[in-house]
Amino acid sequence: MKGGFFRVWLFLLVAGNFWCEEVIAQRFDWRSRIDDLVYKADSLSLVAQQTFHINKFLSDDRPIRETWHYTVSEGRVVIFEVHYFVDTIEYLEVYYLDRDQVVCTEQYVIEYPAQQDDRIRWGAVGFFQGPSVKQFVTMGSVPDEYSRLSSYDLWSRFKSRYRELTAQRTLQEKNTKGAIFVP
Repeated sequence: MKGGFFRVWLFLLVAGNFWCEEVIAQRFDWRSRIDDLVYKADSLSLVAQQTFHINKFLSDDRPIRETWHYTVSEGRVVIFEVHYFVDTIEYLEVYYLDRDQVVCTEQYVIEYPAQQDDRIRWGAVGFFQGPSVKQFVTMGSVPDEYSRLSSYDLWSRFKSRYRELTAQRTLQEKNTKGAIFVP
């Protein structure tokens, strides 16, 4: 009886060890892939970034100017960033893509006080697998409306911003291709 109990216990220990290694390997696989894509996109954006601006209005009719940066590799956007200021607060969104699908998104609200260094008021980073958020990490004092965001909310925000980028790229590339100047 004691030998049977020991064998069952040993089996559970070994099986549990393999299961834990499998879980760690799966986490490593999806996260390592995203980390590699983020690293490559960041590196490429240091040398091949495009910029444009969009003027908009806030809900209280105050004008803002969004600055957009994007980087293309092999004809596809690999990273794009949107930032704008409201008073002394900067709002920043960053989207990392793989084959036109978001794999990572970052959102930050940054203060610029007069006498101190820049301070991140709050931030959030989401890692995607398809349209689902695999992991979502927040920092700072995240407002309730952002801390309760669903996978669908984050995905919808990305799709909306990506549509804006695609429309603007079409206009921008059309303007640079067809310019003919005659003296």
